[in-house]
Amino acid sequence: GAGAPSKRGPTMATARDDGRFNPSPALARDVEASGARYPPVKVRAASLGTVKARALHHQATEEMVRDLLKYDEVPGITNMSHVALPPGTVIDRHVHPSKYEVFFVQSGRGAFKVWRRKASEAEEAREEIDLRPGVSVYVGPEEPHEIIPHGEDEPLMMLYF
Repeated sequence: GAGAPSKRGPTMATARDDGRFNPSPALARDVEASGARYPPVKVRAASLGTVKARALHHQATEEMVRDLLKYDEVPGITNMSHVALPPGTVIDRHVHPSKYEVFFVQSGRGAFKVWRRKASEAEEAREEIDLRPGVSVYVGPEEPHEIIPHGEDEPLMMLYF
């Protein structure tokens, strides 16, 4: 069965309840037994077609985020998620106290606004980046940012980590 060692071919990753796949137990044991300097991965694979959607953490929204990786599953990476931001749904200005974020636009259009750290609510954004397919944007800890989709019919689709 899935995950059972086989003499004929590779051991398969095992399905999880959340739509993602665990690495082969045999591979995890090999990493641990080898004395590798790094821990084994906790998730082997994920698919947008099987991972359940959730709402944003910092704002009430419909379920539009799919977490391909979650906190502490790969050392040094807080998450790897996909968002399908429907037309008219803005990700309101917010900050993350201790993490960097990287966004990559897959489809759709929009604007990414960034304010100076500790900016008042009345201040205008310091930067506005035009979001379109192929553009990536980076923000650091405590940098206020907001994402505004511009499409009328198409969602703004981004991968972020």
